[in-house]
Amino acid sequence: MMVRFGSCAALGLLALGLGGCSGKVETHIRSDGSGVQGRPLLMWQPEAAEGAADPVLDRAKQAVADRLQQQGFRFAEQAPVMLSVGLAERADRIAVQSSQDAALSPAHRRKGLFPCKGQMVRLSISMTDSATGEKLYGGTAQEAHCKVSLDQLVPYLAETALADLAAPRGVRTEISPLAK
Repeated sequence: MMVRFGSCAALGLLALGLGGCSGKVETHIRSDGSGVQGRPLLMWQPEAAEGAADPVLDRAKQAVADRLQQQGFRFAEQAPVMLSVGLAERADRIAVQSSQDAALSPAHRRKGLFPCKGQMVRLSISMTDSATGEKLYGGTAQEAHCKVSLDQLVPYLAETALADLAAPRGVRTEISPLAK
């Protein structure tokens, strides 16, 4: 009986320890602007001619374009709405604050016995009126992960950052379907 109890206790402790690397993943979402009504033609914001292409940013832009095309948007060389995309990655233990000490991106709270050292990934999308420069939509989505690849995460962040496109809802936090 003693051996069984010891084995069960060891398995229980192992399961508890492994639980520190899984669990709920929070998606931090922020959206603002007047919203984009209908399905206007879109154009990419012109990029600087200098510098090498960034394959990671290109994949993020493709994920955003794919999501928008699924929603019925089309792209053209010249269009009434200009789109820009940004992707940032940093150690999740670092917080980003404004000059007024407002948390722009909080540090990730690690939990469990063996918390992993992860990365915070943030996708930002901006849509402006090409003629006036008026901001129509700004959307960001970010998550902290230690085992999910960018190729898995970025399409989900694109979908989430674009969810409020017609009616921005401000700041909120949701539980992600992606596991750590």
